[in-house]
This record gives sequence, C-alpha cells and structure tokens, in this order.
Amino acid sequence: MSPLTKLFVVLQVILSIALTAAVVVYVSREDGQLLALRTAQTTALSAQSERDAAVAAMNAATSNATALQERMNSQSRELGGQVTAAQQQLADLNVQLAKANTSNATQALQITQLTEGLKAATDTTANLNTTVAQLRDASDKAVREAAALNQRNSELANTLDVTEAERRNLAEQLAEAQQNNTRMSRIMKERGIDPNIPSDRIAVAGIPINGVIREKRDIAGVPYATISVGSADDVQRGMQFKVIQGDKFLGTLTVDSVEQQESTGRLQGPHVAEIAPGVQVRTQY
Repeated sequence: MSPLTKLFVVLQVILSIALTAAVVVYVSREDGQLLALRTAQTTALSAQSERDAAVAAMNAATSNATALQERMNSQSRELGGQVTAAQQQLADLNVQLAKANTSNATQALQITQLTEGLKAATDTTANLNTTVAQLRDASDKAVREAAALNQRNSELANTLDVTEAERRNLAEQLAEAQQNNTRMSRIMKERGIDPNIPSDRIAVAGIPINGVIREKRDIAGVPYATISVGSADDVQRGMQFKVIQGDKFLGTLTVDSVEQQESTGRLQGPHVAEIAPGVQVRTQY
C-alpha cells in the first residue's frame, strides 16, 4: 500500500473516530437540550399560568382600583362639599369673630368706664363713710348735749317753778311795799319830810333802807356779805334785806352784826352764787 493510501486510511480512521465522538457529543447535547427544552416548556407553562393569574389579579386589582377610585371620587366630592361648607362656616366664624372683636373692644371700653366709675364710687363711699362717722360723732355729741339740755331744762323748770313762786311772793310783797310806800309817803308829807330824798339817808323806823354789797366771803362753808348801811341808817340785828340785781331777785341777807356804817349778814336764796360786790340790797322790794 502506498503511503498516501495509508495516510488516507489513517485520516479516515481519525475522521471516523472524530465523527463518532461528534455524534456522541451531539446526542449528548441533544438530550441535554431536550431536557432543557422540556424544562423550559414546563417553566413557560408555569410562567403562562402565573401570567394568566397575574393578569386575572391585575384585572381584579384594576376593577378594585376603579371601584376605589369611584369611591374616592365620591368621597372627594363629599369632602369638597364639606370643605365648601367648612369654608362657609369659617367665613361666618370670621364675621362673628370680627363682631366679637368689636364687641370685646366695646366691652373693654365699658369695663374701663365701669372701673373708673367703680373707683369714683369707692372714693365716694369712703367719703360717705367718713361723713357718716362724723355724723355719728355729731349725733352722739348731740345726744349727749340733748341729755344735758334735758337735764338743764329740768333744772331750769324746777328753778322756774321756784322763781315763779318767789315772783308771786315778791309781787305780793311789792304790792304790800307799794301800799306801805304810799302810806309812808303820806306820813312823811304829814310830818314835813320830803319823800324824794335818798332812802339810805332816812333813819326813821319803818322806812325802807337801801344799800349795796361791799364784800362777800364764806365762813365755815356759809356765805356771808357786808353791806354799806349800818346803825346810822337804823339797821338792826335780825333785819332782812332783799338782794337785787336789776329786776332779778338773787336772795336775802339776814343781819348778824351791825356797825355804824356797815352791817354783816348771812346770805340765802336761789342765786347766791351770783351775788357780788356792787349788787343792791333793800329792806323792801
């Protein structure tokens, strides 16, 4: 055999071996691809099922979303109406707030005025309380003065009764004295005596004797007085003089001791405290 034929045979063997190997590899690959194809088909079927389920879920979700959207739209419309109503209420509240602010401002002004009025009323009340206290003091003083005046009135009433009794007595004595004076004037004229000469110069018995208080003093708590007439004027012990100031009867002086130009006697009567030097004394009043 020629070398070329040998070479050709070797090459053919090698090619056969290679072809066999290639067939084996191809078959192996075909089985793998078939298995892979079957696996892919299974996966594709599963994916198709999942896709169909997903599509169904998507359709359901779309329906739910549509229904939800409709509900949301309805709620949105309702909320829009509520918002509109709320905005209207807010506008009304703003108007009311403005009115309330105006009312508050007015009330604040009124409160300020009332506060000032209250302060003025408080000051007036304090002044009135002070005035009331002063009036109470004045009332208490007036009550005390009224009580004192009532007591004084009672005393004066008693004194008036005594004075009235003395006045009546003195009126009787005056009437008697006037009768005596008329009788004595007639007697004096019959005896040639001028009845107009000072009475303290007449020393005839039974003729009125007039004088004045020279001195007043207390002896052992008893009031005594010295008068300006004495034995030279026919004053005798025990003789009684009326003490007169103007037309007011103050009391009596009863002679205890007699000197030539003056006499001393004990004082008695309703107004002894008012007897002082210079007051007149008379035997007849």
